[in-house]
Amino acid sequence: MNSIILSRHLVLFLLSLFYLSSIASASNAQPEIKNLLIKLDKNYYYPQKKGLTSIFAELLWEQQDTSSDKIKFFKKPDFQFKGKLENNIYIKKIIPSAENSNLLDAEKTEYINVLNNYLDAFLPNTLYQKFSNYEGQIKNQQKKSLVIHLREKASIENTTKYKLFIDTEKLRISKIHIRQNQEPKNIEGEFFYTRRGGQWVVAETISEYMVSSQTYTEKTEYSYKRENTFWLVNKIKQTIKQDGHLILSYRLQLNDYKVNFAK
Repeated sequence: MNSIILSRHLVLFLLSLFYLSSIASASNAQPEIKNLLIKLDKNYYYPQKKGLTSIFAELLWEQQDTSSDKIKFFKKPDFQFKGKLENNIYIKKIIPSAENSNLLDAEKTEYINVLNNYLDAFLPNTLYQKFSNYEGQIKNQQKKSLVIHLREKASIENTTKYKLFIDTEKLRISKIHIRQNQEPKNIEGEFFYTRRGGQWVVAETISEYMVSSQTYTEKTEYSYKRENTFWLVNKIKQTIKQDGHLILSYRLQLNDYKVNFAK
C-alpha cells in the first residue's frame, strides 16, 4: 500500500494546487479566469518574482519509523535541490549528493522519484502557470467567496477537474477539490497561511482522499527562512494517516542555500 501512497500523495503539492503540477499558456477565451488567477498571484509570495533566477541547496530528509511506539526518525540519503529560471519557466530537479556515490542507480532512481513529489513545494509555480491550459467558469458561492471550476482543455481520457474555493476578502485559495478518473478519484484539500514579505505563503495543507475504500489524511507543514532578500522554504514535515493510523511521515530540510549563482 505504501507504493500507492507514495505515487499519489502530495496533494499539495499534487493539489501539488498552486503547489500543484505545472502546465502552460493562457486561453483568450477565458479572460475572466486568467485575470482572476493573475490577481491572486499578486497576493502570493513567489521568490522568482522577487528576482530569484537560480537556487541550489543541500537536501536532507528523514523518515519516521511508524512501527515504533516512540517517535523515531531514521536518516535517508542526502540529495541536492537545484532550480534555474529558463525562458520564464523554472526548471527544477533533484540530483544525487557526492556523499552518496555508493548508492546503486536503482536506489538513486527510487529516492529521486519520491523527492520529485516535492519540487513544487520547494519552489512553487504561479497559479497562472499551473492552470493556464485549463478552461471553466467562475461561480459565486456566498458572500466573500467564489469557486473557479476548471478542466484541462486538451484532455479527453483521465480528465482531472478542479474546484478552487476563493476567499475574495483575503484574495487567496482556501480549499481545493480534485476529481479524476484514477485513484484517488476524489481529493479535498484545505490551506492555511502565514505572511512572508507582506504576501501569502502556505503554512499548512490538509487533504483527504480514499483509495480502495480506505480514508487517507495527509498533512503537510512548511517553515521558511530568509536567504539574502528571499523567503525560501526551509523545512517540510508531512504525515499520512490511513483510517486514523499513521503510516508514513517525512521530514525534509533545505540547507546551505546558494541563490543567483553564475552557473
